[in-house]
Amino acid sequence: MRPLNVEALAARAATLGADRRLRIVVALVGFVAVTIATALIAHPRMFTGFANYDDEGYMLTALKGFVNHGELYDRVFTQYGPFYYEFWGGIFQLFGLSVNHDNGRTVTEVVWVLSGLLLGVSLWRMTGSIVIGLATQILGFAPLFVLTNEPMHPVGIIALLLSTIVLISTFVRERQSPYAMAILGAAVAALLLVKVNVGAFAVISVVLACVVSYPVLWRRRWLRYAIEALFVLVPILLMYGKFDLGWARHYAFHVAISALAVVFVLHARETGRRVGSDLRWLVGGFLVLAIVSCVAILGAGTSIHGLIDGVIKQPLRQADAFSIPMGLSKRIYAFDFIALGAAVTYWFAARYRSAAPGPTWRAIWAIFAIVVGFTMIYAVPGQSLPFNANTLEGFPLSMLPFCWVALIPTAPGERTPSFARLLLPLLAVLQSLHGYPVAGSQIQLSALLLVPVGALCVGNGVRGIAAVTEMSADRIALVGLATVATVVLGWFTVNVYLKEQISLARGNYNAGFSLGLPGSSKIHLGSEEEVVIYRSVVHGIDQNCAATLMEPGMDSFYLWSEQEPPSYTATGWETLFDVEHQEKVIEDTRADRQLCLLRNNGLQAGWGEKEGILTRYLEQGFEPIGKWGEYELLRREGPYKGSL
Repeated sequence: MRPLNVEALAARAATLGADRRLRIVVALVGFVAVTIATALIAHPRMFTGFANYDDEGYMLTALKGFVNHGELYDRVFTQYGPFYYEFWGGIFQLFGLSVNHDNGRTVTEVVWVLSGLLLGVSLWRMTGSIVIGLATQILGFAPLFVLTNEPMHPVGIIALLLSTIVLISTFVRERQSPYAMAILGAAVAALLLVKVNVGAFAVISVVLACVVSYPVLWRRRWLRYAIEALFVLVPILLMYGKFDLGWARHYAFHVAISALAVVFVLHARETGRRVGSDLRWLVGGFLVLAIVSCVAILGAGTSIHGLIDGVIKQPLRQADAFSIPMGLSKRIYAFDFIALGAAVTYWFAARYRSAAPGPTWRAIWAIFAIVVGFTMIYAVPGQSLPFNANTLEGFPLSMLPFCWVALIPTAPGERTPSFARLLLPLLAVLQSLHGYPVAGSQIQLSALLLVPVGALCVGNGVRGIAAVTEMSADRIALVGLATVATVVLGWFTVNVYLKEQISLARGNYNAGFSLGLPGSSKIHLGSEEEVVIYRSVVHGIDQNCAATLMEPGMDSFYLWSEQEPPSYTATGWETLFDVEHQEKVIEDTRADRQLCLLRNNGLQAGWGEKEGILTRYLEQGFEPIGKWGEYELLRREGPYKGSL
């Protein structure tokens, strides 16, 4: 029997791995398979359950009002930007879809699956590893399960735009890339015009990436220092007004330390030498999208005053209107100081070493990157050891201060990272601020980009190990060990995040009870009692109400009863509406006969104290006509005759 020639076998494997056509076919099959699997999870999960705080109904009702009447902000209340309504309004009209729960959940399902796919393809392009790309797709899909609680919430389109920005950045080459930069600028503008704070974080990240990549910018040292200072200080500036609250201080400093660590490492890397003409395309793409979006919304009937109020003033009121604290364990300070200390050490060593690091140090850095990467990837869904989501509050963001590790050159001769490798960690750091001021479902979106950052760390580390080991028995042994580890982790990832989730999602959906209300025929709820309550409330509105106000906003009942809101509506309107908005609701409804009020005191208590002229208005002249669970329906027979 002839002995196995391992070196020849390894050479053959390397030849196959270098076959570009074969790699594309394998990647295509892999991404299609994972996309199908994630769709099999997303569909039943998306149509199981209903969150009674009803962000879903609020967004659908606002979108329906815009599609039917235009006049966003003037007639339709919202604290989100115009691009959200233009994008979704265009999609619904293009495909002839009615604005209802079933269609809203269907398009949100597509966004969920597509976001994971885009992140996976991005990491395949960045690292050249199909395995890393597929793992990123799976683990980038997992955190977005929060979309099932709030279908059609801007969280969905924000996740899609962030994934798109990451993918577009992979097409920015060392040579001129005008079209990629123009599309990148447009995507950032779209993000800004969905949610202004999230868009602003992306703008700062992109500007910093450009400042360290283009000589026309980095030669102006004052500009670089100014942008770096803004990058570090933005979390403190954002939350300074809440520094009397411990959670806000901790959150701000956690992100600021993470940003500072990145800045130190950027100063340890050589600056890029890209052609400055690309910057004109970047700015041009940004301005074209922003101008077209604003002009289109004005053309749909919105006034300039309304546009300014909706895009700027309403978002600025959000922190004072309503907030949910971002809980971060004090033990996370240890992560902050260890990460910052390691970053400063790396900067000092890179700046003052007299020679290039040898194979031993490169191997150490590569192993460090792999360990950090795996910990970061699995931290987002709460699966890492020695901690998990139950023992360390705020665990998804615990590894944020280690984003700088993705910038470490682990292979000999690597001088500057690609634009995509540079931009991704910068985006991840500032996008972690998405959890302020409402750290609800936004926590997972805050941590979403840590999945591809962790994957990039792993890819860098593997490349570094490969670079410092020669083609020998040792290298073949390492490949064998890596293959075993990949199979084990792959099995764990596929089993936990795909196989088990498909079974769980199907089981919960099949065990539920059909809601069976207009536009919601596909939705299943967990109990028959819950279904009966919602149907009874809708029947009560149908039989007794010419128009209905709600306290708080529970706008799904407008869609189910096929009524239009008689005036402005929102979920927690007591804190979201200023005096002008409250006066408008009163003016629009004071003459209505058979005006109803749907009230849920339990939900109302979650939005804040009852106060304001609209609350006083709703306390006069309404008499109870029905009660189902915590939902109470009241009616006023004639016009309002009281005074406020």
